[in-house]
Amino acid sequence: MIFSPNVKSKKGANTKWLTTPFPTCLPDEELNGIFTGMSVEVCKHSDIIKLYTNGNYGKGTKSRSTPQIMRGQRVTSDLNGNQENLALSLEEAFFLSYYLKVLRITNIHGEKMEWLQMMHECEAINRKFSCHLAAYIYLKSKGWIVKSGLKFGSNFLIYRKGPRFYHASFAVLISCKNEDYAHLEVKNMKGLQRIAEASDKDILLLEINKPPNFKMCTLEDISRLSISESVIKRFNYAAFVQNKTLT
Repeated sequence: MIFSPNVKSKKGANTKWLTTPFPTCLPDEELNGIFTGMSVEVCKHSDIIKLYTNGNYGKGTKSRSTPQIMRGQRVTSDLNGNQENLALSLEEAFFLSYYLKVLRITNIHGEKMEWLQMMHECEAINRKFSCHLAAYIYLKSKGWIVKSGLKFGSNFLIYRKGPRFYHASFAVLISCKNEDYAHLEVKNMKGLQRIAEASDKDILLLEINKPPNFKMCTLEDISRLSISESVIKRFNYAAFVQNKTLT
């Protein structure tokens, strides 16, 4: 059966506006981000614009999604004088810094973080980070814009072109072989299916085949993880009968 993803444009969005999926930098140019312990924050306005315009990376720290500076609003400060930054997820930051090599990540003391140090920090926050990173890179290689799926109970949401133009086509769940995932139990899966169905999304399950005792010693080791994908749809008998009747 040929499956076509649900691609629904947003009202008033100019879907013909050309964007690039990856930010580019001049040879002597580098974007800067600070690892805060939970995410990587980009503070410079020109860096925020470049990252959000080219690939929709990150979200505004004081906004639901799009940073104030990208909405043409005046960038406000809180009582302590702090302005809105762009918060990158761990997967986004790792991908931009160590694979695309356009982002320089430093700690709060201004010291540059090498990839292995950053990997250890990410795994301390999320012990399944290597699986999530592999899934993120896999989806990016397919041309999707990948955002957090937290508000829909999934690992990621993936968009065609970006959330400014289209609604998310899939809520993505990640399953790493031989590891426990409570959200993949039947009861929880049924609940997620209803949420996805109510918001015109489908569920994409990515199963990560992780070799025993896998450990990343080089950046290329991520290719040792194999990924299979399955689209999960709830069978709607009433709609099925209606479609059969019409045809």
